[in-house]
Amino acid sequence: MKNISVEHLSVMAILLGIVLGIFLPEGALYFEFLGKIFLSLLKMLVLPIIILSLFLAITQVSDINDLKILGTKTISYYFLTTAAAVLTGLGLANLFIFDTTSQLIEQTQTKTGVDFIGRIFSTNIFKSLADGEILHIVVFVILFSIAFIFLEQEKKSKLLDIADSINQTIMKLIEWVLQLAPIGILSLVWSTISKFDTSTLDEIQSFFIATTIAVIIHVGISLPMIGKILGSFNAFRYFLKVKRAIIVALATASSAATLPISIKLVEKEGVIPKVSRFVLPVGATLNMDGSALYQALLTMLFVSLSGIEISLIEQLLLFLFIVLSSAGTAGIPSGGIVMMTMVIQLLNIPNPEYYLGLYIMVDRFWDYPITAVNVWGDLVGAKTVNSWIQKTEKA
Repeated sequence: MKNISVEHLSVMAILLGIVLGIFLPEGALYFEFLGKIFLSLLKMLVLPIIILSLFLAITQVSDINDLKILGTKTISYYFLTTAAAVLTGLGLANLFIFDTTSQLIEQTQTKTGVDFIGRIFSTNIFKSLADGEILHIVVFVILFSIAFIFLEQEKKSKLLDIADSINQTIMKLIEWVLQLAPIGILSLVWSTISKFDTSTLDEIQSFFIATTIAVIIHVGISLPMIGKILGSFNAFRYFLKVKRAIIVALATASSAATLPISIKLVEKEGVIPKVSRFVLPVGATLNMDGSALYQALLTMLFVSLSGIEISLIEQLLLFLFIVLSSAGTAGIPSGGIVMMTMVIQLLNIPNPEYYLGLYIMVDRFWDYPITAVNVWGDLVGAKTVNSWIQKTEKA
């Protein structure tokens, strides 16, 4: 068993959990506590992950004088593509998911009448930390990180060293928790299948259709349009030149694993090194438009299935949280599980073990193509930012 990776054990746990849930549903009651322990450990690490990972991600662009133009253009591109992905996911979720469930589920008032200003901004950050108000914390960390960038270098270095050391410690804790993932996943999937309502199959089918269409729109329309309008290049011809990186992403489900290949390929296509070696690593940390699109749709599925009533403004607020927090979880192993745990916690979705188990099953299918979407967005970003920089230098 030592020669089998945790990833493969997790897949085996999903399959075993499905079999046990179908043929031995009553046994789930005796092992459900293992899934709850795994979920509790993930929740325990949510706030440290957000604070440290997001802080370190933002402060990577710390030299304002040297990187002002490059950093501004890179971040602008990534926010643009992520916003496009989120809006695509939002539109298709309302078209496919809510359209099929609105007549089937009795709506609740869990999230209506929300004070939006109070949801975004904290008047007492320590109370927000104690209460687990994730959006408050994300906004505070962003503002704190921006202010931190303007400090003198000698004052920044000490805090960065401390933050990096604590972050490495948290990562080690995550590594330990994820070693328990196969057991936790087995328990969650077993429990989920034992309680599974076959009427939800229609909603899951709608989710798969919506996600497929959203990916096609983002990959085949949104990103090529951005490349053509802002970068003045043909994205389809460019795709043929850099497709090897996307194939690696599909095979490994890892943006980090594709990074050396991506840098080599884009430089071969004329992207200057100072652009490729800044844009692509930052993209591997911050640019998760494929993940944002997917997480948005999946969250809307959970909201719909749980019967929570959510307004259009609340949807936009939710996706703002997904966009911002994706920067803090992008570099985390199995960051999708952490992200979904945060979202479920943020929305107070009842029976979180059920929905996390459902997420784990669905995610095994979508993890690989969504990673490829993330990498394709990074590749288009490198070419687009390179075009911007060349136009600026000529001017």
